[in-house]
Amino acid sequence: MSSVILEKPWDFASLNTLVIDELAKKSGIPDIIAKFLYQRGISTPEAVSQHLSPKLKSLGDPWKMMDMDKAVDRLVKAVAGKEQVAVFGDYDVDGITSSALVFEFLEDLGLKTTVYIPHREKEGYGLNAEALRNLASRGCRLLITVDCGISDNEAVALAGELGMDVIITDHHEPPDSLPVASAVLNPKRPDCAFAFKELAGVGVAFNLVRALRHRLYELGHWNGAQIPNLKKYLDFVALGTVADVVPLLGDNRILVRAGLEVLDGCDRPGIKALKALCSLDSGITSRDIAFRIAPRINAAGRMAHADKAFKLLITKDESKAKQLACELHLLNQKRQTEENKILNQALDKIRLLERQTAYVLSSHEWKRGIIGIVASRLVEQLHRPVILLAMDGDEAHGSGRSPEGINLYESLCACSGHLSSFGGHMAAAGISLPSDSVQVFCKAFQKVVASILEQIDVRPRLMVDCTAGIEELIDPDFSRFYEYLQPFGAGYSAPVFAVRNFSVSRSTVVGNGHLKLSLTARTHVKNEHMREKVDLVGWGHGDKIGLPWEELELACMPCINVWQGRKQLELRLKDIRYR
Repeated sequence: MSSVILEKPWDFASLNTLVIDELAKKSGIPDIIAKFLYQRGISTPEAVSQHLSPKLKSLGDPWKMMDMDKAVDRLVKAVAGKEQVAVFGDYDVDGITSSALVFEFLEDLGLKTTVYIPHREKEGYGLNAEALRNLASRGCRLLITVDCGISDNEAVALAGELGMDVIITDHHEPPDSLPVASAVLNPKRPDCAFAFKELAGVGVAFNLVRALRHRLYELGHWNGAQIPNLKKYLDFVALGTVADVVPLLGDNRILVRAGLEVLDGCDRPGIKALKALCSLDSGITSRDIAFRIAPRINAAGRMAHADKAFKLLITKDESKAKQLACELHLLNQKRQTEENKILNQALDKIRLLERQTAYVLSSHEWKRGIIGIVASRLVEQLHRPVILLAMDGDEAHGSGRSPEGINLYESLCACSGHLSSFGGHMAAAGISLPSDSVQVFCKAFQKVVASILEQIDVRPRLMVDCTAGIEELIDPDFSRFYEYLQPFGAGYSAPVFAVRNFSVSRSTVVGNGHLKLSLTARTHVKNEHMREKVDLVGWGHGDKIGLPWEELELACMPCINVWQGRKQLELRLKDIRYR
């Protein structure tokens, strides 16, 4: 049965009641919290304890990352010789924050450090010959890549010919043949013993800095002086990790949880200026990063040059920070306008086509920095892989996105013979190919996806974690433990509960057409707090105020709302269906 809002069937996760009861009892957590954690694969008291109270000391050992010893040895040599170092980063939030992190740490060590971030449209992703020659001519003898480089075999070879050693730090899928470099740090290498494989690029860079600090401490580099506290860089790590949509589990969860605390009290002028523009003070969440801060940082590389965002993050000048933040804000507004224009043009093209297994669309008018966002929005509507191509003379440059269940990177590998270059991961990728190969690539890609669709069902469904009674949700213990579950994000979505057997004590339309209901438990309750209500908000659903609510079942997401310093649990309406 389809639902009222999303028009999707609901799927309820299967629950092992005995295991969950035991987990709740031994962990001292409410039953509904235990159900959620069990669904996310956290099924032992030890795992629950680590998950609810993530500690930085629980991070993976950076020395277990393949080639870490080689990378650190080369950097120690650079520190001893006060060499000039170049950092080559990507133009997205992950690359920009990685660049800022490594730049600041090396500068604090006394190294003259040059950061190079390519222009998205003029140079494209990854290392390029002209940039390498530029850096070599400026005296750089050591090049560190951040969030890129794993597939740049020819460029890395050229860097060697130009007299530069190369340390690669990356997190994208490695090719069968790795570049010949001084060190290649990537937890996804098949021969890498680092346990957590899903770090963002900034997470790999942070591990390099962790290991380098450790080695320099052993060598007596600070000679009794204060050793730098790496926690100050966790604001960068949180921004890059959340923005790159990697799973917020394991090491990523630890880093982001600590990084959000650093962001709350951050005194960097650039981040303070961004927070002010976004009307953010304290209690910053992963959602604030994803939908408010990150788009503004990303706007620099999408609409102009990412250098503007990099300068914002590292500036010590508050006046300059405010100016740069305002410029990014204006660029983001332009990005939104351009994004909507491309989306409408793409939808016009799709309406002329029959239903396809995958969509490969192209235009000479589309901006390369925007098409990835549009591809994501189209995947949400079409539930099929989408690749958008910006045509530029003899070359086409594209961004692709894929729904859950279809590995985009592996699909591209299967038809890579038609591509000049490509890279990425399961859900997102970038490609380049000759313009005259677009049609044949499209057919090959659709054929690969068709074979996958024969084996899986990617039709959209709403996954519901479990049913929840109003009395469970208004219990103070639920709110207390719910805060410990955060931050939510990719690979670790917020819980969706199905709420039944409730009464509506008050219903109204607030703001610009938003529904607000006050829900109480329908059954008789003994405890005083269980006679209380919980508010439910349905953004944009004021037109549904007249529905027969007590005949319905609600799919809701809990949210801790902070107003004037007071925290209160609120439910956000996701879907409705008749019981």
